[in-house]
Amino acid sequence: MVYLTVAVYMPSYRTLNSGFSENTVMCTTILNKTVQNCEDPPGSGLATWSSCGEWCLSKSSGTCTQIYVAVRRNGSNIRLEKCDPAAFDTKYCHGIDPKMKLVALCLYFLRCINGDCSALHGIFNCTMGPGSPTGETQGAVCKNLTSVLSCNLTTTDSPIMCNTRKACLKLDGLYECTYGNCAKVRPPFKCEKRCISINTENKDIMIRQGDIIYTAKCDRAVDMESELEIWPRSLKSLSKPDRRPMLMMFCTNLMEVPQDATTYTLSDCFNGTLLEPDHFGNFTNITYVVQSHHESSERLLDAVERKFAPPEPDLIIYNETNLYINHEACVNTLVLQECEKFHVEYGGDGKDLRSQSRFQCYYSPNNTEFVVLRFSRIRTVMELMIAAAVPTTLAIVSCFTLVLCTRIIHVGDDSHFYFQCCGADAKAALEKEAVEAMAL
Repeated sequence: MVYLTVAVYMPSYRTLNSGFSENTVMCTTILNKTVQNCEDPPGSGLATWSSCGEWCLSKSSGTCTQIYVAVRRNGSNIRLEKCDPAAFDTKYCHGIDPKMKLVALCLYFLRCINGDCSALHGIFNCTMGPGSPTGETQGAVCKNLTSVLSCNLTTTDSPIMCNTRKACLKLDGLYECTYGNCAKVRPPFKCEKRCISINTENKDIMIRQGDIIYTAKCDRAVDMESELEIWPRSLKSLSKPDRRPMLMMFCTNLMEVPQDATTYTLSDCFNGTLLEPDHFGNFTNITYVVQSHHESSERLLDAVERKFAPPEPDLIIYNETNLYINHEACVNTLVLQECEKFHVEYGGDGKDLRSQSRFQCYYSPNNTEFVVLRFSRIRTVMELMIAAAVPTTLAIVSCFTLVLCTRIIHVGDDSHFYFQCCGADAKAALEKEAVEAMAL
């Protein structure tokens, strides 16, 4: 119970009294940086907090990964109806198709600690893995961006040969590699996304989901909360009055599609804008898509009420705050490498020209210092009840057992143990008298 006071009782008390709401909001990663020394040097004034630390009962040491996020309210949930299944296309602009075979997928994520970096060839973005509890690095993880970026590289450092398992453990940044011979690229350099051949022929809806572009041809777009049609057929384009303008939105998630593939459900949609029907022609690229989406912000889908797929600035709660994995900013599952997975999934800040990480989080209206990824009042109460009930029950059972033992187990004058369950044992008394008589 003394141990659980620090491990469970105090953290649970702080969580339950934090004032956090169980209604989720959306977080967008805006900065991911690493502090080399987690221990706060006296008088340095450095913020050495960590978004996720391994083992809550020990102070973090070594490097700390800090994730800053922007917090906003949820966007609209929208349903696309009567869509043409043959006209629905998906373009993976991060170069990774989730349907890709595992062998091919491994070519995009390489760990130098496993010796995979000895054959790097192309443009790679490498990041340092979080440190282990002993302070040792977990090695660099390099992402293959060769098929994603088109870069004009000017200045590079001296190359490093990744011919051994540990030669390139500390790669951190953008690298140009030639069969394992990697040189760090120094700014200024200019890189552009090279995602091309996005099919927009005869399409009237475009959905951006991070680095995934969906294009479709549908008849209706309906707000799921109000069931109002937000993209009516009566809407006319400027250049072609006989056609509706193209609907373009950013949505966090495309939910499951029914078997008929004519209805699509979109969650957390914002920045809904309208474009001319032939704005993109038959094919376009990611650079022009992002540019067009930004320039069309003046022609909103819902310019009057700004309620359906509203502009992202209208939803902002905090422009910048810290992200913790939970209220303690630490976990106790050392074997699962939970913090490493947390940093990889939620630490995308767009430095490598990929879209920023967007995910649900929890916040308190009265606390602007941090938000948390995990928060459940019911689970906290259950864990607190279990942590209190189990040791209390064991303590009561132990005390009862000790009292029972003192009542039924006795030691005779001859130093032998004997049991006496209920009242005096006549046989034991006669034996005691016989022993005393023999002694006399």
